[in-house]
This record gives sequence, structure tokens and C-alpha cells, in this order.
Amino acid sequence: MHISLNDGLVKESNLLAQRFNAKAYSKIESADSLLSKRNITAEKKKQLLLQQLRKSILKALSINKKKFSKKAFEVLKKRLHSIRLIINKLRSINYYLESAFIEDLKTSKVKLPVDGSKDKQPDNLSKGELELLEYAAYRLIGKAIMLDKRLVQEYSYKRKKIIFEERLEARSLRALLNKETLVLEHLEAKIPPPTLVSGILLKDPTFTHWVARVFALLSYLEHLYSIEKEIFKKMKKNKTIKALISRKISDLVKEKSKLLSVLEAKEISMKRFNADSKIKKHMHNLTAVINL
Repeated sequence: MHISLNDGLVKESNLLAQRFNAKAYSKIESADSLLSKRNITAEKKKQLLLQQLRKSILKALSINKKKFSKKAFEVLKKRLHSIRLIINKLRSINYYLESAFIEDLKTSKVKLPVDGSKDKQPDNLSKGELELLEYAAYRLIGKAIMLDKRLVQEYSYKRKKIIFEERLEARSLRALLNKETLVLEHLEAKIPPPTLVSGILLKDPTFTHWVARVFALLSYLEHLYSIEKEIFKKMKKNKTIKALISRKISDLVKEKSKLLSVLEAKEISMKRFNADSKIKKHMHNLTAVINL
């Protein structure tokens, strides 16, 4: 699936590059309203943000460098800044899902085959995943019209068939979310803030290597998310879990805030070490929800 997603990205990118127009490129669709939207569920917001991320990355990087002016370069900086904001919001949602949401699932006392709470979470992508991303970058360079085909030679040793099996992701929701977060961190590292964007990015081999890796990471993120959607689909068959998933962000904030107020009021009549433990836990959950 990952490779087929790559092919879809390339087709869209090639079409945008062929039709590149400096005037159209200067018109940036604002993501502010989506970033601040709370009258939806975290699940729905994540879906919309991923769609916007794909669209934003494709429009920002699918360019015709021959038609790329200094003015367009300034627009690129703004587009990259917007992409970083979307990535940060997606990381916040994943943080909520990995912490407060899974804690709520535990509290509901519903047995989850996809909990994975005891699994040790990796702090980086595996060697197999990194090899897969490099292979994906090699394929992208070979097919994307805006990338320098001469650089394909540098990836010749990766032409071997790479078989990558998603085992962990299909078993554990927590592990899958952790994996997505790692990919988002890698993606954010590839998107420089405006102050660090320089003309060298548009010169090859830098441009080709940069865009190919960004697209490869985006494609892998979408692949992982497709597995997440299947997990949520199965979870929704349970009415209790479906109710937890379907709560709007605005309702979550109110609920967590109210609960925290009750705990703080009880602190006076409770032993301090017990009260502190509960309050810290719910403060953690409230912070996660507020950042959605």
C-alpha cells in the first residue's frame, strides 16, 4: 500500500508542476480555522488535518523552478510555516490519543485487544522502515518530473526488493500512534522554519533529495493512518468505545475542566499525596485536550 500511495502522490505532484503558475502559487489557503476548530471530534480533526497536510505539501513543493521568482520564494517560506503548524497540531492530537484518550478507554473497563499499553515504545523508526523510506525516495525521484533523474544513480543499491510487514501497527493502537508521531517528528525536521529557509533548497541535489524524502514520509504517514482508521472502525462496534470516540473536542475540554475543579475542591479534605496524584493526572489530560 505504501508504494501505491507514493505513486498517487507523484501523479498529483506532476500535474501541479506542469500547471505551475506563480500567481496561483501566491494564493495560500489558510489553515487557521481548521487548526482552531473544536466543534468536531479529535478523530475527525485528525482526518481533516492530514488531508490539508497532503494538499499543502503538494502545492508547496510541486513547482517549476524555471518559473520560480524571488516573490514565489517568499511564498514558499509562508507555505512551509503553515505546514509546520499543521504538523504540530497533528502531534498534539496524537499526544492526546496516546495519553488521555487511552486512559479514558481503560477507565471505561472495556477490554481492548489493541491497547498495547505494556509494549515498550520505540524512540525512532526501525532499520527496515528507514530502508523502505529510502527506497520510496528512489522511486519518487525516478517518477517526479521536477526532480533530477541523474540522482537516481545514488540510490541504485536500493533497487533490491524490500519487504516490509506491518505487524505491530495492526496489533496495538498505542504503538501505531507512537509510530505516527515518530514519522511526524521526522517530517517536521524536513520542513525548515522561515528563518532557516535559504535558496540552497531549490538547487540540486538538495532540492531533489529534500522533496523526495518529504514525499516519502508523507506517504508513509498516510499508510500508517490507513491502519489506524481500520482499528477505529473495529473499535466503534463497541457502543461504549464509540461514545468515547464521538465526543467533540469542546465537550472534552469542559468535561476535563469540570473534573479538575471538583478534584481541587476535594483536595482540602483529602490526604495531600493522594489528591496530588489525581490532580496531576487530570492536569496532564486537560493539557492534552486543550492543545487539540
